[in-house]
Amino acid sequence: MQFVHPEVLWALSALTIPVLVHLFSLRRHRKVQFSQTAFLREVKQESRSRSRIRHWLVLLMRMLAMACIVLAFAQPVLDGAGGGQGDHARTLALYLDNSPSMELEGANGPLLEAAKSGASALVDAAGPTDRFHIFTSEFDPADRRTLSKAEALDRIAAIRGGHTAPAMGEVLLQVQDRLGDEPGETAAYLFTDLQSSSHALDAKLAGQADSSLDVRFVTQAIATKVNVRIDSAWFEAPMRLAERSEVLHVRLSHDAERPVDDLPLSLDINGNRVAIGSYGLRPGLATDTVLRFRHEAAGHVHATVRTVDAPVTFDDALHLGYEVQDRVSIALIQGRESGPVEQVALQRLFADATLHDVIDMTEGSLDYDLLAAADLLALQGVNDPSSGLVQALLDGVDRGQSAWFIPPAERLGSGWSELLTGLGTGGPGTWIALEEPARLGQLHHDHPLFAGVFSQAPKRVDLPSVRGWYGRQRPGMRERRILSFADGKPFLTAGTHGQGRFYWMASPLDVAWNNVAQHALLVPTALRMAETARASGIRQFDAGQDEDLLVRGMRGVGSEGWTLQSASDSASRTLLSARAVPGGHRVRLPLSQLEPGAYTLSLTDAATDAGQTILTLGVNPPAAESDLSTLDPDSWKQAMVTAGWRQTEVLSADIQELVSAVAVLEEGQPAWLGLIALSLLFLLLEMVLLKRKSAAPPPDLSTP
Repeated sequence: MQFVHPEVLWALSALTIPVLVHLFSLRRHRKVQFSQTAFLREVKQESRSRSRIRHWLVLLMRMLAMACIVLAFAQPVLDGAGGGQGDHARTLALYLDNSPSMELEGANGPLLEAAKSGASALVDAAGPTDRFHIFTSEFDPADRRTLSKAEALDRIAAIRGGHTAPAMGEVLLQVQDRLGDEPGETAAYLFTDLQSSSHALDAKLAGQADSSLDVRFVTQAIATKVNVRIDSAWFEAPMRLAERSEVLHVRLSHDAERPVDDLPLSLDINGNRVAIGSYGLRPGLATDTVLRFRHEAAGHVHATVRTVDAPVTFDDALHLGYEVQDRVSIALIQGRESGPVEQVALQRLFADATLHDVIDMTEGSLDYDLLAAADLLALQGVNDPSSGLVQALLDGVDRGQSAWFIPPAERLGSGWSELLTGLGTGGPGTWIALEEPARLGQLHHDHPLFAGVFSQAPKRVDLPSVRGWYGRQRPGMRERRILSFADGKPFLTAGTHGQGRFYWMASPLDVAWNNVAQHALLVPTALRMAETARASGIRQFDAGQDEDLLVRGMRGVGSEGWTLQSASDSASRTLLSARAVPGGHRVRLPLSQLEPGAYTLSLTDAATDAGQTILTLGVNPPAAESDLSTLDPDSWKQAMVTAGWRQTEVLSADIQELVSAVAVLEEGQPAWLGLIALSLLFLLLEMVLLKRKSAAPPPDLSTP
């Protein structure tokens, strides 16, 4: 027999306590008034030997019960099987969690280094014929082969901090997969920090647990640390334009328990610092702040938002990728119903060549490639859009373009119903014509389209007058009013569809039906439509799980030559797999292999060997890793047992104690439960003896 905690055996010295109590209780004398001492002498002579035996039996039961309890706390192990100390080989799976949270300091130094030391000590203590599976959070396919003792030590020494944080259920399935076909005895040791965010057992694991597998978690307690993480960032305006001021909103999450002020925050654009700021923390509340700067030039951008938060530093930077445009590309599609005046009115709105790149085309000569490349699509005077044009408009808005629909007067073809129904508006409505023009009743200045246009809420605005329009009772589910009549019925609305937006004007730019084209309100409205035309989406991904990225457009491009290059290391290039799909190419991003940072997706021409930058993106540590809360070892063990891994132990010790505890566990099954049962049995026997004493019949004192 061996003990996991032999130091507890010192408590056996407490067995002297019931002996002393018992002896002192026998020395106590009780005075009893009795009328005839002859009768007392007879009772004493008859019961003395029986009482002495009962007293010693009660004392023995008490001492045995206490001894069993002390031995149970020492965790004895019986029925040794020899394990790695015997003549036959075992196969052990050692998982070392190298996720970002393992960079924290524990009782024995950095958690990952302590885990490596513990794993090396276990391998050193194993038998010479034992075999090992060593793997980390990356699930590297190269780690699937079994290793000898020397190879296992080399593999453990080579482990470095990683950037992925798989769920513990996935790790357990990986363990079972590696050990499932191994002959002989098997066991698994998982060196991890029991982080709450990754140690959740999914219900889908039910029925997949191997109840016979010995699973031993090795963990260390870590001191509670306050962590600040840059949670997210977004721009105030949807489109990035060169030489324009920008406002970047930043949200920081934290677990601070007291207020903190004046923490630093900065923004780097392509390696150059362009903005600095500060922020404060308030317990229980996320912190929102802004960084203001200016894009000096157009092009692809690597942006990094940074803060300083020692000692937890792995999540102090947020990497982003996006594009800055020099001009807004606008495609004007003129229909047969639009007259010269209407066409000129629309063209004049976007006549500034320094801001807009205008492409004119008619409904009979459409260039769908140019349509797909434009930021804003303006459709005017088209009586019945073709099915091809309808689909191109729906696809364009869905992937982030904006569209402005200016219908012709009086009647519309079925293509409009198909288009508007696809956008979720429910149809154009019925044409209404009046003898005298009616003035519009309300300008919805709080609409995001007018952000920054009015310094204060406008009062008594001179609004346009209309004589003919397509009347609707209310806007669609995904629409909001921009201009409306006094009774709230919409005239100009904005709606969203997919990643883009669309605008519906209920009347043409024809002076016969309204004075909108001559009204001063049209200019800022149209210019804001152009400025917000395409959402320059921020591209950021979490390291860990590979993902597909849809690159839209790129017609005539093959699936070869796609690469991902690190912005901080020009020599680091990763070849990507890509396949053509409707609307573009689907590129597989190997996020499980990438370190957090800024990356550039490029396409190399095989003929010229020239690379073309397609887009930029940022890779960041998994957001869940920033939650540093850990599970209680006993609670985690119970959760594992409940989930089906019944042979689970959780060990929290330094290296030498760990090796000793594991060596004891390898000897056989723990016997503490049997000792608890024995202690209860001895206590029950003591109760029976005491009850028999109290229930014994009084002696017969009658004289013959």
